[in-house]
Amino acid sequence: MYQLHTPPPMEDPTLIFGMAGWGDAASAASDAADWLVEDSQPVVTFDPDAVFDYRSNRPVIRFSGGDVASVTWPRLEIRHVAPSGRDVLALVGNEPDFAWAEICDTLVDLAGRFGVEKVITLGSVPTPIRHSPEGTVFCSASDSRMLLAGDEVLMDQFVVPASAGSVFRSAVVEAGFPSIGYWAQVPQYVGRPYHPAILALLRKTQAQLGIELELDAIINDVGQQMARLDEILERRDDARAFVDGLELRVGNTAKFPDELPTADEIADEVAQYLRDSEGGDGF
Repeated sequence: MYQLHTPPPMEDPTLIFGMAGWGDAASAASDAADWLVEDSQPVVTFDPDAVFDYRSNRPVIRFSGGDVASVTWPRLEIRHVAPSGRDVLALVGNEPDFAWAEICDTLVDLAGRFGVEKVITLGSVPTPIRHSPEGTVFCSASDSRMLLAGDEVLMDQFVVPASAGSVFRSAVVEAGFPSIGYWAQVPQYVGRPYHPAILALLRKTQAQLGIELELDAIINDVGQQMARLDEILERRDDARAFVDGLELRVGNTAKFPDELPTADEIADEVAQYLRDSEGGDGF
């Protein structure tokens, strides 16, 4: 199922789950995880034939000069980084289609082999809220001692289809590894990337790791994206009416809606009000 590369020496690494797929609205969680492990080397590489249905996670073909230049396969891998000397392992890539139970067993075994100290799950959910430079994040923790100042625990009861990251987290928690999951809220009318959610998840991650990450570039991206979105609302009455309507529907006390909207429902509603596209910001 996987290839184990030569791992570097590690001391009490933190294991992070941040895959693309379900529970990754606007790709905020996977973008945050990929940013964290940028330019790193894989420690574990899963066999794509064993974990992917290529009809739902299709390889990407690039053409050049009238011929196929390259084929990029969906990936699932564990990468190692050590920001500020703090060992981190991150499960990144595409959410697998197959063998979730077997992957659970594999991750538990690898966590024990690598001496993992704790696990962090990153996710993002589409929510009918207005964009804001201060991303909203909620969490759940298997051990209350992992909660930090400012962590807001999700106390609501709701039922949603599980993401692979949540299932894998459940397995490592059952095996005795303490874990915390962070979910950023993403306005349902924005596309990828949504920088406030990426920044909010990375800030939670750095707080858990007890380090400072170089986030200036993302902070700058947040400012630029907020300015673009505000400018669109200023010049488009339909866009402003749509966003104002979200605030009226949700109110000030809402966190997650009782039922998360499907991708099709979001697309239909956004298309009705916000026809024109402006980059990846939405609208």
